[in-house]
Amino acid sequence: MPENINKKALGIDFGLKRIGLSLSDDTQTIAFPFKYIINESLKKAVSELKEILDKENIGLVVIGMPIGLKGKQTEISVKIEEFIYELKEKIGERITVAVYDERFSSVQAQKSLIEQNIKRKKRKEKIDSVASTFILQSYLDRQKKQEEKNI
Repeated sequence: MPENINKKALGIDFGLKRIGLSLSDDTQTIAFPFKYIINESLKKAVSELKEILDKENIGLVVIGMPIGLKGKQTEISVKIEEFIYELKEKIGERITVAVYDERFSSVQAQKSLIEQNIKRKKRKEKIDSVASTFILQSYLDRQKKQEEKNI
């Protein structure tokens, strides 16, 4: 991924109401919660994301895809595929888009927020971006391991 050098990665936890976002550092090593956007419509969400991609110097987008426990597509995964299609149409080939299994990211995010003693109301505001952070960090860690194997 030489074209992604010194560019951040954006993690996305797609939800029907909110889309959680996380960012990595410029070396794509560490993921941080960023924010969430309201998912009013696919076009509006994709438009907001394009602005973020441009503003934040993003070279990689990692989108969580919830695969069912039996390895099959879920109802939400069909919506996510529509979202991915719209996003790719809007941004073209200039940014790499990767899909990553996010089966338990929301559960991990919830546990993490509870362990930090964050009140229920605040957890609701943070859960989506924290879940996207788990997705992005897992993806980045996996990529680093793959690179180390290939050396």
